[in-house]
Amino acid sequence: MDVTDDDYINLMSALLPPGPAWSADDPAIIGAAPSLRRAHQRADDLMLEVDPRTTTELINRWETCCGLPDECIPTGTQTLQQRQNRLDAKVNLIGGINERFYLDQLAALGKPGATITRYNKGPFKCTSACTEAVYSTEWRYYWQVNMPAATDATWMTCTDDCDTPVRYWGDTVAECVISKLCPSHTYVLFKYP
Repeated sequence: MDVTDDDYINLMSALLPPGPAWSADDPAIIGAAPSLRRAHQRADDLMLEVDPRTTTELINRWETCCGLPDECIPTGTQTLQQRQNRLDAKVNLIGGINERFYLDQLAALGKPGATITRYNKGPFKCTSACTEAVYSTEWRYYWQVNMPAATDATWMTCTDDCDTPVRYWGDTVAECVISKLCPSHTYVLFKYP
């Protein structure tokens, strides 16, 4: 709500005691109104800093308190909106080790169409259907994140070092965040179409 000087003049005039000692056009009242309006607007601005989704002035303090930016996202590579989204995801993180939790995290990271494949059906047996995959018992500790869309691939060039991969791709931010959040006894595989 936009507050004007006139609003504060009317407010202070209404608070004056009745009688001829004070009037609404008193210079003290007219002179105090701009200061009160600025204080009110500043208080409104600071209320936006309480929420990590709308913070701008205090975003560095918020990030310091939350351990951001972390190794998943290098400093200075994100826009203000991306920083606010990552901060909101970290502050309002409701933990869990179920599939919905990880899909929500992937959606917050810009991968809303991602799916998860689990290899928990156990090893292949004589009684298994022919269409079932062949897994050993160790595969129950693996799960796969299927990314929704192809990620731009980067090819090796003639000017690259010898140890540069011939081709590399992937969303390193999403991979890093999911790997940090996954249970310590599991292994995450990332599949790109």
